[in-house]
Amino acid sequence: MDFTQSELDTIQKHVDDRWREKDHGVHLGDIEVDGKEQPAAVWEHKHYTFIVIKLGAFNYRSLFCFLRDKRFDAGVDQYNDLDECVDSIMKAQADFSLAKSTKSLKPKEDK
Repeated sequence: MDFTQSELDTIQKHVDDRWREKDHGVHLGDIEVDGKEQPAAVWEHKHYTFIVIKLGAFNYRSLFCFLRDKRFDAGVDQYNDLDECVDSIMKAQADFSLAKSTKSLKPKEDK
């Protein structure tokens, strides 16, 4: 079961809303999940690769990769709402990126 044009438009809208440059095309591919090939929508931003996998009608899974060797998900195995699926993985990546970039910061103490 491939992604419909409506589903791809939904994903692309989320991508365009987050990154105003509008050069983050969503590409189609296949990914193996539990021994079966499943359709995947993929886009990249800097060192991150985002993947939304279609498991069936109204069933999606999402993940993102950092530097191609570290894989993360949003903590939910399956979504039945594509908007929620895409929002969740983007939020998980933003939280990861923020934590990564602020890890070395030390809070200032007022004296």
